Amino acid sequence: MNTFSRIVPLACGLAVAGTSLGAEPDPLSMLEGANTQAAQVQAALDFCRRDARPVVRALDGLIGAAGLSAPQRDKLRRTYEQTMRDESSRIAGIASQKGFAQGACPATTLETLDKQTPVIVKSLDDMRRGWRQTAASTPIPAPARTPEQPPAQAADIAPGKYTCYTFDAGQLNYAYTDVVVQKGGQYAVGAKGGSYQVQDGRVSFTGPLSNATGRYAVKQTGVPQLDLVFNADNRASMTCPRGR
Repeated sequence: MNTFSRIVPLACGLAVAGTSLGAEPDPLSMLEGANTQAAQVQAALDFCRRDARPVVRALDGLIGAAGLSAPQRDKLRRTYEQTMRDESSRIAGIASQKGFAQGACPATTLETLDKQTPVIVKSLDDMRRGWRQTAASTPIPAPARTPEQPPAQAADIAPGKYTCYTFDAGQLNYAYTDVVVQKGGQYAVGAKGGSYQVQDGRVSFTGPLSNATGRYAVKQTGVPQLDLVFNADNRASMTCPRGR
């Protein structure tokens, strides 16, 4: 996957979220997802020296409409900043491998950014307008925590076939790799199988993916997704959404 693998999937995901937010039983989860994805978009725009201010303004408007408490806004801000750092590092590493410097992105990448950024901004605006009146007028309560309450653990990966893609020269490319997740912590790639463990969204493997680490999340669109990094090198990575 190259530098801007996330842009087109983010635009599509945010567009769907913008039309479904009103019916979402957990709007805060969707807001957290939009916050993280907007940070990834800004990292790409900043690297290519494209104007990220419309994305930032649209996200600020969405967060303002949500009526969050101060601790919730602070949590979103910290997550945004950390995601920006992580994504900027990932992009810089891949750009170095591909042989282009900051501010000198390939024409195909710039075209992708220029086309998808307005879609992302509109989707964030649609999410703001679609926010339920009750959510806009009443702050979402912060979850109660006690010293005895352990942190929530990530669920197992949802079973199904996860189709993997890389992103090169501004294009999303099928990697000819399908990860078939089975029940009971098992998976298969082709004729070979292994096991996996999930801890706080991080995935480790035995078997054919033993040289990979992953992150697992269910996106705000409801689509489970695996992001894989091989040999601890962010330049060797794939994104694998589950087929419907």
